Amino acid sequence: MSRIVLIFGLNVCLFGQGFLTIPEQTKYQRTSTVNEVKVFMDSLQGVFADLHPYQPLGAPTETERGQPLRAWRIKAARKNPIRVYINANIHAGEVEGKEATQMLIREWLEGQHPQLRESIDLVVMPCYNAEGTDLLDPKHRTHQPNPASGVGTRENAQGLDLNRDLMKAEATNTHWFLSMLKDFDPHVVMDLHTTNGSYHGFYLTYAPAMAPGFDPLMALNQKLLLDIRKTLDRKGFPVFDYGNYSSEGPDLLKTTGTDDPKITSNPKSWETFDWRPRFLTNYPSLQGRLSILSEAYVYRSFEERVLETKTFVLESLKTISRQSSSIKVITAKAQGELPTRLPLNASLKVSERFIFDVIEPIKDEQGKLIGERSRKRIKLPALTSYQYTDWVSLPEGYLISSDRLEDIKKRLSAHGIPYERVSQKQLSAKHWSFIEDERKESPRPFQGIKTLSLKGHWVPSLGTQEKNSWSQDKLQTAVYVPLTHGKARLAFYLIDPRSPDGLVYWRMMNSVDILAIAPKNGQSLSNLLRESHSNGQK
Repeated sequence: MSRIVLIFGLNVCLFGQGFLTIPEQTKYQRTSTVNEVKVFMDSLQGVFADLHPYQPLGAPTETERGQPLRAWRIKAARKNPIRVYINANIHAGEVEGKEATQMLIREWLEGQHPQLRESIDLVVMPCYNAEGTDLLDPKHRTHQPNPASGVGTRENAQGLDLNRDLMKAEATNTHWFLSMLKDFDPHVVMDLHTTNGSYHGFYLTYAPAMAPGFDPLMALNQKLLLDIRKTLDRKGFPVFDYGNYSSEGPDLLKTTGTDDPKITSNPKSWETFDWRPRFLTNYPSLQGRLSILSEAYVYRSFEERVLETKTFVLESLKTISRQSSSIKVITAKAQGELPTRLPLNASLKVSERFIFDVIEPIKDEQGKLIGERSRKRIKLPALTSYQYTDWVSLPEGYLISSDRLEDIKKRLSAHGIPYERVSQKQLSAKHWSFIEDERKESPRPFQGIKTLSLKGHWVPSLGTQEKNSWSQDKLQTAVYVPLTHGKARLAFYLIDPRSPDGLVYWRMMNSVDILAIAPKNGQSLSNLLRESHSNGQK
């Protein structure tokens, strides 16, 4: 009994000494800076020996402008735990996850969630966009109820949206994340955001990875989130798949810009976001991992958004813990999978019909929601998943030779994609050259790049007299990237010239820099299969 009293007294004492986040200390008038997060974590670490700074092996320690990249880890109490990584503040104007993760770590260490602490090995990164975090300004995101301090910026100091950088991997933050995937090897990745768009009746919206992963992995990802939704609904905490109202029906282009679709008062459907792997939520499915996107509702108060983010994260962790055995089995299978065909395109599809609350807002002169003029309930199709189309056969591997080869090799290494010096076996294999049928350059730069979308097909190479064939000198300097390993899915989307998010799309190499080696099963690389499939590998 005396021990219980002592522990209780210690916790009370610690709170009195400042175990409060910056929003708690200031009655939600401020959000924390990068250094204030460190001070808070240091204070916890001074009392709880289980909390440790975490730095992935080989990862950068700071951003391009010298801001520190800091994460913390609490190892599970028992062996063979489920590993979870929580990412916050990739858009540094969306600060709720930054604050919620600090509160979560405090509760974790104080023993409020003993079952989770037993079973989960946890890494949190509160300030992923470290440069944007400290650029606090009340003029940012003025449409939402903000702390008086203002919030940070969506982009980093170079103007890059870090949540569009996962494939091209330009930012040091992205290299940190990719190093973490290799070093910590999480089963589940969570990414914490706040919405920009539609007025709806949910406390929070969520999404799984949308990039086409291993079928059982994608199905499990959806099941996890449906289980979380049902549990929270029973508790009077309404959540739903992330999306925005559309007045024009399905339109993939509406979801690909830097901002969410425009608000409409007479919607025709509810639509989710882009499927391409450039997003931190989507990328993990290409590496055989589960993902959970959390989007706090922008028009709730700052305090509500923080606490509701924490509630959702906790319920997610409880569900992950309960289903840890199946998660470990499926992710292991996904990481060993060798796909033979993969899709190049996708279209939104109806997952269910749902009764939505559509709110007509009353806004002040800054666009902030200050009331509701009306609220109506409408049954709408929810387009919250994708039908994958344009399936193509995978080669045995690719040969790459380019004047930017050293840069390409660094990017492949960052993603954990194995490559090797070309051997006589690959030199004497049957090569296929890529023929461009259609080139479409973006009219305006996106992330500083005029992206290039290609349509085309592979043809057997007929020798050095062919336009797209390589000289012997070029062949000798090539590297070979096999697709006979667990990261074949990711390698395909990085290297194939038709990939909607690959290195050719991002202008980091050209289609003439790539040759394909035909698959051993004899499948032709020239076939484009127009069939569709809902998830993962056909």
